[in-house]
Amino acid sequence: MDELEFCLKSLSYPLGMLLEGMKRSEGPMVIVEGQHITIPRVPFAARCYLLARAFYESLDVVDRKRLADDWAYIEDFAKRVISSPLGERLRDYMERADDLIEVRTDLTVNWLEFERRAERVRPILRKILVGEEPEGVGGLSVDECLLLSYLSGGRKKREFINAFLGKRNPTFREAVKAYFRALRS
Repeated sequence: MDELEFCLKSLSYPLGMLLEGMKRSEGPMVIVEGQHITIPRVPFAARCYLLARAFYESLDVVDRKRLADDWAYIEDFAKRVISSPLGERLRDYMERADDLIEVRTDLTVNWLEFERRAERVRPILRKILVGEEPEGVGGLSVDECLLLSYLSGGRKKREFINAFLGKRNPTFREAVKAYFRALRS
């Protein structure tokens, strides 16, 4: 998993699943077309936001409604980025997103696969949220850690889960560091 997939899954795990296995190329804008995604060479935070927004816009009405909370989280990400020290450098990309996205193919989230993955980690999440120390947390994959965070719910719970995992899972901790380095680039 690279930093871009990490970023997408940290915003919306189901949208991040859409990136798995897609062929990628560089271009002047984000273009969603079948199993191919064209991604512009823009600062990382803008690239993540544009890709998340493009994937969201590629969904049908039912999936968009199902991911309405994720959309709010994505928009909150954009606001936080704009208000950060990098904001002035990124503002134009965020505000011109409609001009930088073209969806040529509708995409669908594989909800059966999402549920299959979620069922594996939900027991761990339940234990963490009630204050227990589940076994095997240090051996979870980065993907499983991101899914645990996503399933936890709102921002405060996500922050709690991320801190919990960061202290106990060295692989996740290193992925988080790489992600934050990419955000600053």
